[in-house]
Amino acid sequence: MQLTVDVPGYSYENWTAEELHIPEDQWIQDLESFRQEWHQDHPYRTREVRSLEQRAEIKRRAHRGGDINHRFEGERYLNATDKMYRRMQLRKLVDEGGEVSVGGQRVSHPTLSRWESYAYGLTSDEIDLLEKADADPDTLIARGWWVYANRTMDWAVAFGSSMCGEGGIAQHSQEIMEAVIEDMERLREWGVPDVDRAILNRWEHAGIDIAHAQMAYDVAQQFLTTPELQDDVRKVFAMRLQQQTGSV
Repeated sequence: MQLTVDVPGYSYENWTAEELHIPEDQWIQDLESFRQEWHQDHPYRTREVRSLEQRAEIKRRAHRGGDINHRFEGERYLNATDKMYRRMQLRKLVDEGGEVSVGGQRVSHPTLSRWESYAYGLTSDEIDLLEKADADPDTLIARGWWVYANRTMDWAVAFGSSMCGEGGIAQHSQEIMEAVIEDMERLREWGVPDVDRAILNRWEHAGIDIAHAQMAYDVAQQFLTTPELQDDVRKVFAMRLQQQTGSV
């Protein structure tokens, strides 16, 4: 599947979902079975067709209270005791924080999210105000729990917890890319300017999260070898899955 974008620092990259390898360990396979059963009642959605106004409201809720991405990713880097995965996490921090942070051209994921929001009618000033505002109580609790969990739990559990979020995106990568290409045409029909920038947030995650998810599965297989650690990641996996499907 091909996509040509006209944005400085970005070029076509052929992300393929087949690159993800899920270990055959029974406890990891049980997590995947739990995911599949959960999605029977809470289907995975790449993108529902909504008006620009509806999408704008969703993005406003997402921006309110600020982005926490690099806070919990930073906690993982600080806590990692394995040198190889600590270095890999540093690479992930560059992916998330943008290659601009080390002299490259690719921007941060929060910036990609802003570009998407601009397409739906939000302005830079509005986003600034939203990010400085207090988060909604339920969002504040969820985000606070997630940062605290990454700060206090075993580093390998924190890494392995990405089997849920990024693992889910990786397994639906092809579906997400197809939805992005369809959405490009929809945005053009709606008269959205600079559609290339508008879709980069979703396209980037459809690809880069494959590598990020693979690291989570590899850490889980190599380091989560005790019943206690496996039970810890099961609890986090279930909580994150419920949060991400909007069921809690």
